Amino acid sequence: MPGNLAFVLGWTAAGGTVSAGFFLGMFMSFGFGLVANLYNAYTDLAEDSRNLPGRVWLVLRLGHRRTAWIGHAASGVLLVLALPYGGVSMLPLALFLLVGAHQYSFRPLRLKDGPVVGLLAFSLAVFGPFLLGFAGVPDGRGPGWALFAFLVVWFVAKGMMKNLPDFEGDREAGLRTSATVFASRARAARAATVMTLVGYLSPAVFVAAGLLPSRVLWALPWTVAALVQCRAMARTPERAGANAVLKVDMLLSTAFLASVLLLHSPGWASVTGVVLGAVLLFGSDLLALDSRRRSDVTAAASPTP
Repeated sequence: MPGNLAFVLGWTAAGGTVSAGFFLGMFMSFGFGLVANLYNAYTDLAEDSRNLPGRVWLVLRLGHRRTAWIGHAASGVLLVLALPYGGVSMLPLALFLLVGAHQYSFRPLRLKDGPVVGLLAFSLAVFGPFLLGFAGVPDGRGPGWALFAFLVVWFVAKGMMKNLPDFEGDREAGLRTSATVFASRARAARAATVMTLVGYLSPAVFVAAGLLPSRVLWALPWTVAALVQCRAMARTPERAGANAVLKVDMLLSTAFLASVLLLHSPGWASVTGVVLGAVLLFGSDLLALDSRRRSDVTAAASPTP
């Protein structure tokens, strides 16, 4: 959902309103996130066997190769949709987003296997849709570089939090992440807490520089709740509990970004984006589509492919 909200933030920052292109762009943003997650599930059987065995079971039920082909087919659909969304000029951006989604998990780059580049690639989940939204508005306003920088810094912090529940499994699998480069999970949690503070307070820096409207500062109280989540994560080394904390943290993150969006660009497009995001978020929860459920983390048996 942060990716969808980031799209709306880019769209409204460029002066866009509710239109057919707005809904098509939201659908495409959702699709880019879907492709990235499918590819990640396909490539990460070793790590997920330790961290999320339930996800491995889902991949094997669907079919390992079929998972990849569904991702490839969805990528093709997104490339085609780029034409009615923004014409031929939109194809390079769409291709960039798809290559990023692919190479985050696949070799030769496997961007996730690096403590710094992995976090920057992870932030593509929000700055990519933001660029898609910004570029999709004909004759849009000037570039919103302050919003772009905020999204990158803030989602780098999200990536550091996301890597904490997977600390042991990623280390056993030999994956170098922003967590496993530290000597212990406790040190990784402290680093994630510092970066979370930086990410949530970063809008204040851009407001002080005159790059964002001062009303965005009303979103900063969410920082307190974010730090509470960091404390809970540091105190919950058990994997299933840590993933439960991560789930709450994602709800908090979505609420924070929704607040930034509504404060920065109040209007029907922002309200529509927030409402649709809430429906998707809570609807998927009601349907138990989250793959970081306690049952997925603690599943003891995984079938032979």
